[in-house]
Amino acid sequence: MRFFRRYQSEIYGPYRNALLRDGFFTGLIMAGVVLFCKLIYYPINTPENWVTDITLLLSTLFFSYRYRSKLPEGKVFFKELMMYGLGLGIVAAIVYGLFLLFYGSVIDSEFSSRCLSHFVDGEMNGSASDEDKAMTVQVMRSYKLRTWAFIGAFRTAVMSIMVAFVSSLIFRTEKDVVRSKNI
Repeated sequence: MRFFRRYQSEIYGPYRNALLRDGFFTGLIMAGVVLFCKLIYYPINTPENWVTDITLLLSTLFFSYRYRSKLPEGKVFFKELMMYGLGLGIVAAIVYGLFLLFYGSVIDSEFSSRCLSHFVDGEMNGSASDEDKAMTVQVMRSYKLRTWAFIGAFRTAVMSIMVAFVSSLIFRTEKDVVRSKNI
């Protein structure tokens, strides 16, 4: 019984160079959206929120479409787009995490305290015991700016997995051929 199929596909384009460039731009776009929110007096309360999630989704969809359109005859397999989307998301997460460090230390010095109060207020309304709540608050008070930046970068990287999958399903043009196993 075979559980996994072996697919035969080829890589049509230079996805490594493209994912580095486009991932960097995606991280900058996410940083720009956070700065725009700060300018319109809607500073972020968490390292990652729905605004940055939508920005990641739209940027990944745009850059995936652009990548596919630059390939010869627009041919691209699911595997190639998935690798491209994952790489783009990881590079964007690194850029966004570094931006959060800069943002919290230079632009918005109250970022860490807002993150702490948001999580304590939002997460502590559940049915946990008072002892568990106190212990959670004590642990969260020890979080520094670098911890919040890591949380934002890690969540962006995890979110990029789902976004890469969606963009790969939408923009693939070739179906993989199943290889027969030679014994």
